[in-house]
Amino acid sequence: MQRPYNKFDLYPVESPQHPNPAHYRKADNILRDPESFTLIDHGRLVLYEKDMSESKPEEKNHKFIAYIEFTPSEELTQEDVHELNFFTRFLRRAQDFIGTVSSTRIFHGTMWTIGWRKAYIHGKILGRYLDTTSAAQDPDGYKQSIQDGLTAGNIVHRLFNTIADKAVTCANNLLNSLGMPAYQDPNLNLDPSKNGFASNLAFTHGGFSNRPHRDDDTSKTAFLMLCNIKKDTGLISLNSHLDPAFLGPFFVFPDHQVAVDLRKLNGICRIVFDAAQFRHCTHNNQPSHPQLTPFGFSLQITQSCVDAFVRLCNGYYSGRLTDRGEEYFIADRG
Repeated sequence: MQRPYNKFDLYPVESPQHPNPAHYRKADNILRDPESFTLIDHGRLVLYEKDMSESKPEEKNHKFIAYIEFTPSEELTQEDVHELNFFTRFLRRAQDFIGTVSSTRIFHGTMWTIGWRKAYIHGKILGRYLDTTSAAQDPDGYKQSIQDGLTAGNIVHRLFNTIADKAVTCANNLLNSLGMPAYQDPNLNLDPSKNGFASNLAFTHGGFSNRPHRDDDTSKTAFLMLCNIKKDTGLISLNSHLDPAFLGPFFVFPDHQVAVDLRKLNGICRIVFDAAQFRHCTHNNQPSHPQLTPFGFSLQITQSCVDAFVRLCNGYYSGRLTDRGEEYFIADRG
C-alpha cells in the first residue's frame, strides 16, 4: 500500500493540554470514516510513503513506513501461546522493579521501560531503568526477574526474526558494533549478543493513549507487538475478540491516514516500522473492561543511549573529570 504524506492532526494542536472527551470522540469519528482513514485489521501489509515527485516511475523512491502482520489465535501453536504467556507474565512481574515513564506524550494509561538509558545523574554515563529500592527489598525476586529476562529475550527475538529477519539482524549488528548491551542484559560485561536487537523495551496496558510523535531512534526500525491480556493473571486472551463488551485501540499513522484497527484483535499483531521518520500514536477511547486490557510492547535503540556508548567506545571519558572534578562512572543499576 502506498499513501502520500499529508500532515494531519488527529487532536487539536492549539492546546498543550491532553485531549478532552469531545476531542477523543471527534478523533474516533475521523478514524472510523472510510473517506478519511484506511483501517487495517487482518492479514499482512507493507505500507510505503508514496513518492509524489515528478520523477519517472522507475526512479521514484517510495519510503518504507511499516510492515504489519496479524496472526489470529487459531494459527498460534501451543508453543507460541506458552512463550507469549511467559513473556507477558515476565513483564507483569518486572513492574515491581522499574518505575513508570513520565512523559507529556502520554494521554492516558501507563508505560514502563526495561533496559539501558543515558544517565542523568552527575558523572554517570549509563545505567539501567531500575527502582533500586524495590530491588534491594526483594533481591531474590529481582534476581529471578533478571534470569527470566534472558529467556524473554530469546522469545522476543523469535517473535520478530520470523517476520523481519533482516531488520532484526541490522539492529543486532548495530548493538554489537557499539559494544552495547541489549535490554535484557543485566550488565556491560557480556559477550556480543546473538539475539539482542534493542537497548530498551517499553510496554503498556490499561487503556494507553499517546500523542502523535516521532521517536529519537538510531535503529532504522522499531518493533511493536500488540495483543490483549487478562487483568488478573497477565496471560494472553485468545478469545477477547468474541467479547461484545471489549474493544481495543487504534495504532495510527496520522500523516498517511492509515490506522491498525485493534478493536476486535484476534490473536496478535506485529508491526515493524520507521518510528524515527514517521509520526505514530496509539488512540484508545474505549471503556475499561473488568477482565481484559490491551497490551503492547515496543523495542528500539535510542539515539541518546547510542551517543553515550559512542563516546565511551571512542575514549571520550578516559582520564576526563566532570566539572566538579569527579570521575565519570558506569552503573549497572539506573
